[in-house]
Amino acid sequence: MTTHHDSRWRCSIAAAERADAPIGTAVPAPRWMLVGHPGPWTDKAATTPPVLDVRPPLVRALDAVQARLQLIRPHGRVDDFVAPWPVYLVDSTNGRVARHEWSEPADLVALAERFEELCAAAPEVCTDPVILVCCHGKKDPCCAVEGRLVARVLDDVLPGSVWETTHLGGDRFAGNVAILPEGSMYGRLDGTSAPDVVIAHLDGAVDLTRWRGRTVWDAPEQVGVHDVMAGQGVSLAQVEAVTAEPAGEGEWTVRVTAAGHTYERRVARSFSEPRRLTCGLDLKVMAQWSVLG
Repeated sequence: MTTHHDSRWRCSIAAAERADAPIGTAVPAPRWMLVGHPGPWTDKAATTPPVLDVRPPLVRALDAVQARLQLIRPHGRVDDFVAPWPVYLVDSTNGRVARHEWSEPADLVALAERFEELCAAAPEVCTDPVILVCCHGKKDPCCAVEGRLVARVLDDVLPGSVWETTHLGGDRFAGNVAILPEGSMYGRLDGTSAPDVVIAHLDGAVDLTRWRGRTVWDAPEQVGVHDVMAGQGVSLAQVEAVTAEPAGEGEWTVRVTAAGHTYERRVARSFSEPRRLTCGLDLKVMAQWSVLG
């Protein structure tokens, strides 16, 4: 029996053995600020030098527009990844991506404070995907072990589009990937499945067994959309609108408009017993989602 102090224990393997469902775990992030940074990274993007020097004003500016901060670096080419580094301002609500650069920490604050203005000035449709792969070993060993392999194989098939990044949530679903600007997230990708899953997604086909959801929707909405896609055969591209209304303790009525029809689902949340959800020793409860009808 594996003990809490067994150094060989891995949260991603344990989650797969428990059959933890990835759906409903996409991080809530309608907007993103991707900051080129060669590393090393501390346990959080905002506490990594020199970003740490401007943390308070940067966090304030990003919170004001509901933007998530991620540090990014190219896979396997860090030695020549020098200033000025790229900055991507991504608005997943409308698919716009504004590309800029930074050399000094103050540059990041200036860009964050103009986030909406700069995104509005970007082309209306971003045709080049930005693929983020969590490789944040300082946050969780599984992210380093699984993520770096996924980043390598994806970089081979989508050169120039793939970035290693800091924590994307859901350590136990490593390897974790976010596809921007759309905002879909996938978990449990490996060196074999990652290219097929990501390329199929870019072609319009969602792998519902590995899809964590879309970051512009809250967890109940993600679960509702997943159920409609699985049961009605509609594609993600056909989803036009999603709403969720509380319907009692731990329940929501989710309405999904897709392909000209509106589907209603009753989504319920319960919680697991405390368990290890990362490779750390802390025990936490896990949300468990179900569709009642």
